[in-house]
Amino acid sequence: MIRDFLKITFTVLIVMDPIGLIPQYLSLTAPFDQKARNVIIKKALLIAALVLLVFLLGGKFLLDFFGILPGAFYISGGILFFLIAFEMIYSKPELRKIPAQEGNSVALFPLAIPFIAGPGLLTVIIMFMSTGPNWLYSFSLLFPAILIGLVCTYLILRGSVLIMNFLSAMGIFVIEKIMGLILAGFAIQFIYNGLVTMGILTGRP
Repeated sequence: MIRDFLKITFTVLIVMDPIGLIPQYLSLTAPFDQKARNVIIKKALLIAALVLLVFLLGGKFLLDFFGILPGAFYISGGILFFLIAFEMIYSKPELRKIPAQEGNSVALFPLAIPFIAGPGLLTVIIMFMSTGPNWLYSFSLLFPAILIGLVCTYLILRGSVLIMNFLSAMGIFVIEKIMGLILAGFAIQFIYNGLVTMGILTGRP
């Protein structure tokens, strides 16, 4: 159980990528003072948490409703993770020029959705909720893992200016490449697990 929890937590942190959010967050919140930034962070994390909770509670139901097998979702999730990893590895260090918006708007989009609660993280939730031995077991692992991810994101965004000054844009760039390589390995493993689950390959998922 501990091994599964560590694996899920690590996957959540890599896909959520709070370090990689720093340049985008600083660009989005450049027009605001520190007090307004703190409010934006709290609102964004609250919105993201609600979205993630909905998928935690209803993700497996969605798969069952549409008749999507866990193996098929493993493969599709692996492909999506590989695309995310590819973008992380081959992206160039830059600050995106995002027009200034009101704080509430920034908190909702794009900070909460899709930067924090993005398609990759939603895929992680549905995938693990649908492939565990039972719903309660998967929920008991995913819920604290997501909480840890949100807390880490909160702390990192609160200290984003200090982290940016310490690591510099190039340091964040290098960290994101390393995380992208690890995520690429997870992606191939997910695809393999999906092929085994569907009986296309022989082996142990």
